[in-house]
Amino acid sequence: MAIDGINNYLSTAATTTATSQTANASAKTSLDMDDFLKLMVAQLQNQDMNNTADTSEYTSQMAQFSMVQALTDLTELSKTTYSLSMIGKEVTLAETKSDGTLNVITGTVEGVNLYNGDAQIIVNGVNYPMSSVMEVAQAK
Repeated sequence: MAIDGINNYLSTAATTTATSQTANASAKTSLDMDDFLKLMVAQLQNQDMNNTADTSEYTSQMAQFSMVQALTDLTELSKTTYSLSMIGKEVTLAETKSDGTLNVITGTVEGVNLYNGDAQIIVNGVNYPMSSVMEVAQAK
């Protein structure tokens, strides 16, 4: 009987560990340059010495990865620049209420909140995501 209890405990512990590892792995859904370099180093360390890898392929992949990263950074910068250019403009915003109805807000952009890589405009003292902007016009 005691052995069954230990086996059940070990089985439960293994399941809990596997579940937490899966949750941690799914929290990070994209690879960054550090992940790429770790993979490349692992491949180089574990290659067959009689059949070495072609380093030009690694260089090409690194250049492509750097280009994608640069484009991502440029996109984020243009979003920031666009949100800053809206200061002083009249905007119409859409906000979905908890009951599912659409609330339309009109006001002048007072400022921009650039927190955690996400630009939010400030209208009537409230932060709104850029995705809620429906219309932009010159202030009257």
